[in-house]
Amino acid sequence: MTGGGDVQSLNAVIASAINTGNELNVELMGVVRGWEGALKASYVNLSRVSIDPAIGGTILKSSRTNINKVKNGPEEVIDNLKRNNITGLIVIGGEDTLSNSFLIKSFPQVLISKTIDNDVGMIEFNEQEFKLENIFNYFTLGFPTASEKIASFVSLKDGLRTTAYSHERIIVVESMGMHAGWLALSSGMGHPDFIIIPEFPLDYEIFLEKVIKKYEDQRHLIIVVAEGMKWNDGSYIYTEKDEIEDLGHPRFGGSASVLKNRLKKDLSKYFNTRNINAVNPSYLYRSGAPNELDKHWAKELGKEAVKLLVDGIDESIFLAVQRDNTVFKIENVPLSKFSSIDKLHRFVNRGFYNPEEFQITENGKKYLKEIVKEIPHDESYGLDVLMANSDQLIVDS
Repeated sequence: MTGGGDVQSLNAVIASAINTGNELNVELMGVVRGWEGALKASYVNLSRVSIDPAIGGTILKSSRTNINKVKNGPEEVIDNLKRNNITGLIVIGGEDTLSNSFLIKSFPQVLISKTIDNDVGMIEFNEQEFKLENIFNYFTLGFPTASEKIASFVSLKDGLRTTAYSHERIIVVESMGMHAGWLALSSGMGHPDFIIIPEFPLDYEIFLEKVIKKYEDQRHLIIVVAEGMKWNDGSYIYTEKDEIEDLGHPRFGGSASVLKNRLKKDLSKYFNTRNINAVNPSYLYRSGAPNELDKHWAKELGKEAVKLLVDGIDESIFLAVQRDNTVFKIENVPLSKFSSIDKLHRFVNRGFYNPEEFQITENGKKYLKEIVKEIPHDESYGLDVLMANSDQLIVDS
């Protein structure tokens, strides 16, 4: 089953699981619409289906369903599975989807993490002994592709930096990320001027001073802000109540526009603010085809999940992608190691982000460069460089 927000590499997991099941002569069923389908016993036989792993999204569709909010929900799910002769479950999801698995621990399950928020895993940061190998579940499926996109969106080579420079714009770019700022942080590989993430509430007055100084220096800015950004008092910059949200989340989306409007008002006394704009790529982060890293590990995880269930497991297993020296590998971890999904919820800390400068740290780049390539920032581009290398005197008449 697939649940929660879709990512680009879900069909690659499913396709690989189908191929492995066929090789091992095992019938594979798909649960339609995640945990909602598990409650309604909505299944489809996948054994003779051919799926293109390069197509994003999920052919099984998705939902955001909390089975604990349904009377006898966990028991109903297990009864439906057993009644349909299903002997094991592969759950592919983020924090909310995987949290339901903790309610039916007695049923054989293999959990695979996917979310462009990259917030399923653990990081214990020690500046003196920081090792990539100590990061548990190095990345979640979907994050490699989404992080590559946001770095590209803000860069000079491929993204918004060119129009920001040409028209002396300030462009506020919105990133997904309700509570964790990993996707916004990964924009640092494309060199935005400022990054604002949910883990560190924004001291607006300090930020405003830095914006004024930076704009005066270079006459254009790229600012990345996560959708779950908070003001200094702890309140979200923008949310809407979602009446049908089963998992208790407000509806995010609009932080870039709110921050843009406030900057327009407060910067108007310093310079013309006509060219302060907001851009929200929104679902583009999770749409399209997976990149090669995403697709490869999706296939490996799908294959491993089926093999584990066929061989037989005594308890539910979480599949983690680990860094081992210079390569990634899959590690099987019993779900009993974690008391709840909260133990697998990671956030960005000061080791990876500098809240005083609103920027990614060198250790942040060290971590991310194993997932997404840093896009070079071309220092040879700009009018100041042109004038410094020109024999002509440029006069603005």
